[in-house]
Amino acid sequence: MEFELSLEQKDIQRAAYEFAQKEFDPDLILELDSHHQFPHSIWKKASQLGFIGVHYPEEFGGQGLGLFENLLIIESFCKVDSGIGSALSLVDLGSEILLEFASHEQKKRWLTPLAKGEQQLSIAFGESEDENDISSISTIVKERGDGYLINGKKRFVWNTDLANSFITLCKDDKERLMTCIIERETQGLEIHSINKIGLRMLSFGDIDLKEIFIPSENIIGEIGKAAKYVKHYFQNSSLRFLAQALGTAQGAFDRGLQYAKQRVQFGRKLIEFQVIRHKLAEMAIGVEVMRLLIYRLAIDCDQRKMDPKFFWITKQEVGRRLIEIVDEALQIFGGYGYMVEQPVEHYFRDTWAIISKLGTEEELKDSIANELFVPISKKK
Repeated sequence: MEFELSLEQKDIQRAAYEFAQKEFDPDLILELDSHHQFPHSIWKKASQLGFIGVHYPEEFGGQGLGLFENLLIIESFCKVDSGIGSALSLVDLGSEILLEFASHEQKKRWLTPLAKGEQQLSIAFGESEDENDISSISTIVKERGDGYLINGKKRFVWNTDLANSFITLCKDDKERLMTCIIERETQGLEIHSINKIGLRMLSFGDIDLKEIFIPSENIIGEIGKAAKYVKHYFQNSSLRFLAQALGTAQGAFDRGLQYAKQRVQFGRKLIEFQVIRHKLAEMAIGVEVMRLLIYRLAIDCDQRKMDPKFFWITKQEVGRRLIEIVDEALQIFGGYGYMVEQPVEHYFRDTWAIISKLGTEEELKDSIANELFVPISKKK
């Protein structure tokens, strides 16, 4: 498999990195992170320059590129700052479902304003502590005239304060799963925000749905096929979080290396101590392992030939490597790494929020084992 970036991909990667270097001001980062504020002005500029929805068809405001190109942008943004980079990468969370299963009219209605930076999107699936558990869905939808009435509660929803619409998973009285779009202004929608230690620029919380009415045109795809839609979402949206992980790991390594070259201890620079050099060597190995795994997965996704086993292996290994790299970076900084003025401090906090989206080590190992031990008769 060829991992060399094309000239166009290199240009995209370079442009995204240069944009982030220019716009992600360190003082602004501290202010946004400490006050739990979203980077509105940067989001608008990023949208105007085409960094949002680069993988959408041109007809809907995108550039007709792939998930790989979108990954390169997220990686570059998070390399400069994990907080702003992650916030910008999730403004259209759930667009994977619209791109694959929505009608032409629905794509035009909801994708186009996402690409233009006029609206934001999120998903509302989970109802238990495990977002991936769709067997516990109890949000009920009932036909009512020319639309549907929805009642239920959703947990752990990203982008709650700013999303204009939520792609929601529910079921009808025949236990058939379905996906629909609930718009923010809809009467009966209540949002309860939750504070967290990482990714503070992104809002997060629970949503109550009380007698929510939606028109029929807000139903995405076919009733009873939503399990397929959700699986597609989890597979493709994972590339966002993997890209965040890669950019965050690279950013933490870069800062650790730079600090080791400057910091003097006992009359010598840290980089001259073998223990520090070995730490940096292991971190560099980890970043490259992450990159190889993630790039291959992105290419497989764009070519629609993803191996489920490799998907779970990538999430498992990337999550493990990310924790190790950021932790080592913090140790290189010593006490200074614990100060909020140091970017590595909130890289450390953001890491655990990113890890939560990749899955726990135990559940990922179970998924890998399930793929390994599938009976041959079922694989055929």
